[in-house]
Amino acid sequence: MAIILKTLINIRLRHFLNLFICLFSVQYIFSQEDGLGYKEDQFYLGVSYFMQVKDIDDFKQNGFSGNFQVGFIKDISLDKNNQRALGLGVGLERNRFTSNIEASLNSENQVDYRLVVSRFLESKNELNYSSIVFPIELRFRNSTPDRYDFWRIYTGFKFKRNYYINSNPSYGRSLKIKDRREWTHSIYLNSGFNTWNISLEYDLNSLLEDKKTDIGNEIDIKFFKIGLVFYIL
Repeated sequence: MAIILKTLINIRLRHFLNLFICLFSVQYIFSQEDGLGYKEDQFYLGVSYFMQVKDIDDFKQNGFSGNFQVGFIKDISLDKNNQRALGLGVGLERNRFTSNIEASLNSENQVDYRLVVSRFLESKNELNYSSIVFPIELRFRNSTPDRYDFWRIYTGFKFKRNYYINSNPSYGRSLKIKDRREWTHSIYLNSGFNTWNISLEYDLNSLLEDKKTDIGNEIDIKFFKIGLVFYIL
């Protein structure tokens, strides 16, 4: 089963790469034919704060939870003024989520979850993980070939390949959680002027799939993220 899943993941990654290559080739052909000038190919950097979307009984988000992201977006013009475009990219996210959800290994070497509830001790259990991200976005802006400070609205969809989760509890043993949702998706909106841009993102999938606490509460970890993103030409 593990070999089959690995093969499927590799196939999906190859499909993404093939899609990028095809679209970049189409962009080059059209730019040559239509005389399109500048492109907004960009590196980006961003930071976000996480907020858990769904209510979980006795759940408490403690401390700062957020992420750092970096990547590259390829710009594909949709009009001759280059004020509408399609953006395709690839990036890396590093995520840190702190709450009272504690993960531990049971006697069968499987991961159990519980919510630590105490009036005297604030539990800060960290879940850290990295993701390779494939954003696809529609881009609207009022830029010109000689104007670099402009308004932009970039909105789209992200495919995320999530790697193993590292659990670091306040007390007890650290462990690596392999049983997570490998592929998740989100929608997002980045908007702003010149360098400063507000980033809003909403997860469409839970990071942990069909997981419950020791008393039967469903753990549906899904985030709304708000932050800043910076574009570098």
